[in-house]
Amino acid sequence: MARWTSGIGSEARVQSIPPRENIVIEVPPCRLASGTQWVLPASKSHLIRWIALGCQGNGALRIEHVGELGEDITHMIRGLESLGARIQISDGAVTVSPRDGKFPSAPRECINMGNTGTGCRFMLALASSIGSVSEITGDLSLRNRPFEVIIDALTDLGCFVSRDERGGFAISGPALPGKVALDLSKGSQPLSALLIAAPSMGVEVEVEIHGGIVSQRYLDLTFAICKSTGSANDLHGSNIRITPWDVTLPEKVTVPSESSLSPIIMLLERLHGVDLGSGNLVDSELVAPEISWLQSNDSGRLDLTAASDLVTPAAALLAIGGGGEIVGVGHTDRKESNRMVTTEGLLFDFGLQAHVRPEGVIEVPGGQTPKSPGGSVKTNGDHRVAMTAMALASLVGARIEGEGCIRATHPSFHQMLMAIAS
Repeated sequence: MARWTSGIGSEARVQSIPPRENIVIEVPPCRLASGTQWVLPASKSHLIRWIALGCQGNGALRIEHVGELGEDITHMIRGLESLGARIQISDGAVTVSPRDGKFPSAPRECINMGNTGTGCRFMLALASSIGSVSEITGDLSLRNRPFEVIIDALTDLGCFVSRDERGGFAISGPALPGKVALDLSKGSQPLSALLIAAPSMGVEVEVEIHGGIVSQRYLDLTFAICKSTGSANDLHGSNIRITPWDVTLPEKVTVPSESSLSPIIMLLERLHGVDLGSGNLVDSELVAPEISWLQSNDSGRLDLTAASDLVTPAAALLAIGGGGEIVGVGHTDRKESNRMVTTEGLLFDFGLQAHVRPEGVIEVPGGQTPKSPGGSVKTNGDHRVAMTAMALASLVGARIEGEGCIRATHPSFHQMLMAIAS
């Protein structure tokens, strides 16, 4: 078991970090039964944003959902509880109760954010309003990912932020009014984090956006959810002034499913010639255009600038279809794995070709047939890679390493797959 230490202050804390299970599972070749409606987990993008805002309001908020909660969501909940939030998980709902004290307040222990990069950035921004040191860490994948954009922004606002040799964070505020420059060409989460935390930070922040914004719809979602709670902040041009607001909560909201996982279900359908209801799984605007393209095409040019999470199953769909190229995914090297490289490697393991180009393009020849791998398939701790591997393995069989990483978004994926197999 890995151990994380921080020497900040007179009393260093030690946080035990449970490693992501490196279990090797055997997925046998099988036939899938048609007619089953696959139920996707709840959208982590919607839930994480709503929960973080709910903790900063004065009333109660009930967030209803269909499907299970992934660990990214539960780690966010536990992290917010460490800052003083009161949150209950029940069947089909997450309820944020009125505060019983100050939020955010100084955590007593190091906060473990698991595998959630979104949650970690939001947590750093929230902790910037606390005058004492907060310590934040996560699993090995999270601790190896780059966070320099949000770190530099908070530092420019007067916060102390550092990372230790194992990738854990220490941050203390309070943040001061100021100007920051954000390069959003690698992801929009740093701006989302500053906006979500603005009610607690309590200061005006002038933001100058550099680079072309990727994952634009996720940023639009942040602004829309904030606006529904009383925010007057708007996204226009390359210069934005973020002003804090009093969060006014609705009594209840309903969030969609994790539609970004639907291409994996589409892959199962095309591999086995079955209907698992993928056409009914897209109830989120975040990835709808790209999913629609995949539903209507098995070849051509797919731009994933706004929906890069789809890259791995999309590449597999093109490989068993008519082929094509995927563009706009150069920034996926900052995901749970270097997702362009791991996508190419995963397809290679199953006898499929894909060619990564330096400009963020993946070329995929069509008309290919998956083959059983000669050895174990590595998932590199990436839940989307792992689920795509299991989908391919359901046709030809394979030994999959690191199946535990799917807990981040869809913990029961393997069990659901085996339940409809024969």
